[in-house]
Amino acid sequence: MKISICIPQYNRIHFLLQALAIIEEQTYSNIEVVVSDDCSSDDTPEEIGRLKSIYKYPIVYHRNSRNLGYDANYRQSVALATGEYCIVIGNDDSIFGKDSIHNLVEFIKENQYPEIGFANFVEAKNTGVTIHRARTTEVLGSGPDVAMNYYSCFSFVGGLIYKKSAFDQYNTSKHDGSIYAQVYLGCLMIASGCRLFSIKEPIVIKDLEVKEEERKSYKDVIARKWKDYKMEQGGLPSVINVLIDAFRDARVLTPAIIFKIFRRIYGVTYPHWILDYKSNGAFPAAMGLVHGLWPGKLDNFRLLSFFNRAKIRIIYFFVSVTALLTPVFVYQAIRTRLYDWMKK
Repeated sequence: MKISICIPQYNRIHFLLQALAIIEEQTYSNIEVVVSDDCSSDDTPEEIGRLKSIYKYPIVYHRNSRNLGYDANYRQSVALATGEYCIVIGNDDSIFGKDSIHNLVEFIKENQYPEIGFANFVEAKNTGVTIHRARTTEVLGSGPDVAMNYYSCFSFVGGLIYKKSAFDQYNTSKHDGSIYAQVYLGCLMIASGCRLFSIKEPIVIKDLEVKEEERKSYKDVIARKWKDYKMEQGGLPSVINVLIDAFRDARVLTPAIIFKIFRRIYGVTYPHWILDYKSNGAFPAAMGLVHGLWPGKLDNFRLLSFFNRAKIRIIYFFVSVTALLTPVFVYQAIRTRLYDWMKK
């Protein structure tokens, strides 16, 4: 079985080179590496051209004629693959553990070739601690309930696994530009009957550290002073939109599912980000999120019944007050347990 390791690439070539060097440590032999370059402005073409002739595994390198954006380039990195299964990583991530791909192949064979999955990961700064989005190594099932329970596991692209033939069947540009195309595709596939699996062992190492490259994140731009205050939405309306569309396109959307989506976002995801902003010294950003996510501001809120809109408003008020008043040290002490609970 050929496994394609798919990497959407845009600049930061030193991260990518380190990621590729780590991949060479794999014991599994039938691997190809796919690099989809979204018009990088650095020396990515030259560096990959130099590396291809001496690299342990075949490298499929494609440079887009124009910048497609994150979502389209993500999908293209998988579409270019020729393996039976694909695992996606960011260009500053790599594969953790030299036997990880071998073990993944054995699991796939032993479990009747499920169509889509996700694996746990570690961070380069602390490889001894596993980030648990997968609680077990098993086939979790398919259908709308499974999609609802596990859609959040598709937020981080590193370690998402696709059976290539299934991916090709559902691949669409419908939500390019949302930055959540992988959430839409994952939810659509599972709700439509594709079998989801999870791998408890960490397969990905996240956020490689390279002296030559500077990593930027949302933490660099969130408002920490009141003069920088602005209304925030944290991408959550976009998440709601892609989820509703995924269930609708799978022809399983019901009023109950729409309510579950809003309840999950406002009851779990929304307070997490308020507390995260506070823990990073950005109380003005947290207040901006409270302001920006008043339920009535969201277009899809009208899809809820009168009584369900009332329930979401109550959840919003309760969660907003609780998250704003919860001390940061309490959140930091229970953050890992909260993350595990969110994945139940």
